[in-house]
Amino acid sequence: MDIFEHQGRAVAFDRAGSGAPMVFLHNAGTQRHIWDDQVAELRRDHQVFAIDLPGYGQSDQPADGYRLADYTHMLGAFLDTHRLTDVVLVGNCLGSATSLSYAIGHPDRVRALVLINPLTWDTVSSGQSAPMAWADARLPLGPLARRLALPGRAVSLIVANQLGARGKRQRLQHSPRLRAHWSDRGRLHALHELVQDFPAYAALDRFDPPPGFPPICTIWGKQNRILSARAGARLNRTLHAHTAVELPDCGHLPMVEDPDKVTSIITDFLATTSRATVPKAVGGS
Repeated sequence: MDIFEHQGRAVAFDRAGSGAPMVFLHNAGTQRHIWDDQVAELRRDHQVFAIDLPGYGQSDQPADGYRLADYTHMLGAFLDTHRLTDVVLVGNCLGSATSLSYAIGHPDRVRALVLINPLTWDTVSSGQSAPMAWADARLPLGPLARRLALPGRAVSLIVANQLGARGKRQRLQHSPRLRAHWSDRGRLHALHELVQDFPAYAALDRFDPPPGFPPICTIWGKQNRILSARAGARLNRTLHAHTAVELPDCGHLPMVEDPDKVTSIITDFLATTSRATVPKAVGGS
């Protein structure tokens, strides 16, 4: 594990391989090791970085700094510090939103985007978790979120809710890397602060990529109960996704539920776009 200092706070990350750079950003609630399968394969041809976003994993838990703008700024500082340009950004949910937000501001520094279950205002407000997010945004839950430590049974239910049929068949709700840190005291604070900033994610729904914008691949778990895959299809059209894949038996964590498939989608997308001069919309499954 390496440490990146950002605004006086420690951001944990792993680095592996050599070659063209790739940066992996996880979803809210998890940590960098959800990408272990992809890192093990892609490090053969790429220099791969997997980051614990602030508030998660082994990174510090600051009192604030959980807005989309904060995560985007952190990513930019990380890329600057490590002198990474022409980078492939791969994210899930919050990680996808951070990746897209950064690329909107710095398209010349991004080679391509892989957005897995991207978090936007539309995808979260149309999802099955919208009522819980609505309540969290309006109730004074901040002090409780900073103090609460979740029991093991609650962690199992939270992780299981993120899985599709494929992940449940594998009993991934018991996977140590998916359960990691959920029971730590105060781990809900970052999630609570994220919900307060949800309206900011509406800008991603309105973004219309101009000519020359980095090519985009989207991957959705059709059985996602956190975000809406149907809203994701609307987003695909808005973003003019070069490659759009829906995995029928996966949920919110397809990189763990079907790791080989996700890795192959990423490698095929990068191989295709390295040969293409003008991206065109395609679909797949």
